[in-house]
Amino acid sequence: MDSRLPSIDEAHYRVAPTTVVELGPVVGMWEATGGDVSALRVDRLPISSTSLWSRPAVPDPLGVTLRLHFDVKAALGFEHAVISRYLIDVQRRSRVGDVIGHHQVLRCVGPERMTALGWGRSWTVDHVLIDADGQVLQTEAFTAVGYHPSMGVPRGARLPQSGSDEAQWTIRSLSRAAAACRVWSPVHHDPGAARRSGLPGVIACTQHLAAMLEQDALRNGNGTGVDRGRGRGGGATRLDLRMRRTLFATRAT
Repeated sequence: MDSRLPSIDEAHYRVAPTTVVELGPVVGMWEATGGDVSALRVDRLPISSTSLWSRPAVPDPLGVTLRLHFDVKAALGFEHAVISRYLIDVQRRSRVGDVIGHHQVLRCVGPERMTALGWGRSWTVDHVLIDADGQVLQTEAFTAVGYHPSMGVPRGARLPQSGSDEAQWTIRSLSRAAAACRVWSPVHHDPGAARRSGLPGVIACTQHLAAMLEQDALRNGNGTGVDRGRGRGGGATRLDLRMRRTLFATRAT
């Protein structure tokens, strides 16, 4: 293992439980990502909302979320990276009044290889969220791909079909959803920043896509990517999102 990399399977960036879960930001996130806010429950909040409390509510250059991910990216010499897989595994769903803490763990680093975005490498970071008693609420596993951008639209980029729902996605709607999810990376807000990263345009953030998957499962009961019934409190307890194609805005307004 490269000596520049953080240690594997050890906790990094511990934050003690201090942030109290409130309903308002959850409602804002759920609405901005297309969910039915009338169905929200204060005692069993959406699993895609729990990590709100680990991210700054406004853009903050000092409040870098998932800092371990950026440490790994820098150590490996990549300027750009995207999340290719996002897994939420829940022990207990969060509720209004919980006090949240968290830490990060580097699980693995893959070999160099050619990716759809250019020559790159993958790694996985766990983000572990705990309650005031130190009990694990849920673990988010982020698998990222660092890359040196190729020219043009990335191989495998998903171009929305004319007339589809995705064709109606706009920079404003994706940026609004990212802000409600407290995700401030420029590629989710600024077309220029997205293009400099080798992306076709402003892209949907991981938390936006996770909320959409959870909402679809709740509406349709199809269970796609979601395991139900395990753990306390009922509801979805595992969500597995794999980003095989880039979803991006096609219009400016």
